[in-house]
Amino acid sequence: MANGVWHSGLRRILELDKEDLGLGGTGLSAGELIESLLQPVAERDRELLVCVESSQGRQCKAEVSGVKSPHMYVRKHRGPDGALRLRAAHLPTVHEMTPEESDRHKAMKDFLARTAQAAGLEVHVEKTTKTRTSRPDVTIVGAGGVSLGCEAQYYNASAGTVLRRSKAHTDAGLAANWITHDDRFHLIDRANWMLTRQVTWREISSAADLALVGGFRVLVEWRCTASAERPCPDSRVKTGCGKVHLQWDTPRRLDDEGTGWTGHEGNTRGVTVGQTLIGAATGSVAPLFAPSRKDRRVGAYMWVSADDRTRWHDYRSAETTDLEAGQVPEEEIRFSGNDADPTCKFGEDTWFPGTPLERRGAYSVELTMTVDNPAPVRTAPSTPGPSSVRESRAVVRIKAPDIPRPRPGVCETGTPRCGQPARLYAAGWRCEAHRP
Repeated sequence: MANGVWHSGLRRILELDKEDLGLGGTGLSAGELIESLLQPVAERDRELLVCVESSQGRQCKAEVSGVKSPHMYVRKHRGPDGALRLRAAHLPTVHEMTPEESDRHKAMKDFLARTAQAAGLEVHVEKTTKTRTSRPDVTIVGAGGVSLGCEAQYYNASAGTVLRRSKAHTDAGLAANWITHDDRFHLIDRANWMLTRQVTWREISSAADLALVGGFRVLVEWRCTASAERPCPDSRVKTGCGKVHLQWDTPRRLDDEGTGWTGHEGNTRGVTVGQTLIGAATGSVAPLFAPSRKDRRVGAYMWVSADDRTRWHDYRSAETTDLEAGQVPEEEIRFSGNDADPTCKFGEDTWFPGTPLERRGAYSVELTMTVDNPAPVRTAPSTPGPSSVRESRAVVRIKAPDIPRPRPGVCETGTPRCGQPARLYAAGWRCEAHRP
């Protein structure tokens, strides 16, 4: 990042560490110029801002690298001292899709279209929306649920591109849904997403359905007791805390949990892309955003069953809304007064092209909730639909198992529980064979 950038419209260097941007007595408003600099690249000329070194007729380090262009954008950057400053960064070069990416992209579009058509849903491929603001790869028109703007993404589009296209889909009345095979991509938790395994275009073309390995979660609700199959999130493992816990979890972790703890991976197929798409369009699956407690602008985007989302909202309705209603005051930008450095700093210090990205969403969001008592049960009317929808609902509607309370005088160990006459020890009721 740099503290100076060449403005091709003004034909001068903007000094980002100075409050007047180095404009001096030109009569230009620094405040209005800063506001225009912070606009998304999609809303201005991409070649407006240029690396200072490149503007002087030399190739800068970013241009030589081949992964970044000499053109730049300006953003707010928080330094090691915690202060917010203006900094310029290089834009990526325009991505050219490889033949492999192109074949996989076309195969996924065909898979999405034929899956929705087989369920009797209206589908459009590469069709511009009525508002003329977006053209999703595949549009699935909702029939009792949400309409989807699906994007098959097999290269790492920039975060700005993902946010801009997702917003355009939302403005057109569509729920943005990105499908990919790499959880390091910028699209993760910047909109609703679906993660598949690494598959070739031939596997996609011949698949009846594809396993969904990320982007879908189920709500688990259980009373925390000593005999509960799940450990207490508050570390009261031996006795349990006696409260009710709710947790957004992966479907595979719940497989066969009612017959004994199976670990974190489970042993069955879980949910699929096709089932989730059809469920979202028909109303049995719904999008959910869980905001971060620290920064409500980021969080986890999830596909969940409609019943689970209703249950989650039953609990959250009793929470205070002060956190949601409170507006975080905009932080002031600091200006050190330093002169702009005319040399390109690309690739120096700790920044290197191709560094793996940290996963967003789940790592910054608390996906559990603990309450004293369960919320009242609200029964939603069932929605009729085709057999494929009924199958989808059967898969995603997963309930926590009933957990029996300990019975005095009967051994509660073993799977299934022993049930033999027992004596009371410090660890609980145990028979002769299972005593401590």
